[in-house]
Amino acid sequence: MLPFLKERLELIEIAELTFRLGLTDSHGGNLSCRVGNHIVIKRSGKSLGRLKPEDFVITTLDENPLLDRFASLELKVHRAIYREIPGVRAVLHAHSPYTVACSLKYDEIEPLDSESKLLLGGKIPVLKAEKVVSSEEVAQRLPELLKKCPVAVVYSHGPFAVGKNIEEALKYLSALENSCKILTFHGQLP
Repeated sequence: MLPFLKERLELIEIAELTFRLGLTDSHGGNLSCRVGNHIVIKRSGKSLGRLKPEDFVITTLDENPLLDRFASLELKVHRAIYREIPGVRAVLHAHSPYTVACSLKYDEIEPLDSESKLLLGGKIPVLKAEKVVSSEEVAQRLPELLKKCPVAVVYSHGPFAVGKNIEEALKYLSALENSCKILTFHGQLP
């Protein structure tokens, strides 16, 4: 029996939903959960829409080259979030198209809709970095933003959402994408 099977199955359910909702492309995005001093994270190169229990890597809060080598490229960012924000138990990252588009236009994303304002609070930070994928700079700077807001966007790359579980992280990521759709449609109105 695979270790952390319950957690793997929860991650699979949310990964499939993330993909079906169009919140990421076929092989983009990643997700993880923290269980004690362990991180259960999607393997690199696997599609969120087609995960199986064996498509996860179990690693630790400390770097572990033997375990880390098959994990998502964004492991360093997930690990930094778990280290810096002890209450976070799940991280979801996607390449949500409307959110990415808004990150290219705005330095902060300010929801116009009442639901997102209520759920996400005020303005959503957009983090600009020299390198955005698997970046040390993002790993260092993103946790500070996520201490203030449950979701933040890496410029031209996509949102990272956190929660006490993976479903809560999806709620924040989905609310932001919906808000970005509304911002886009609003901008197209006469």
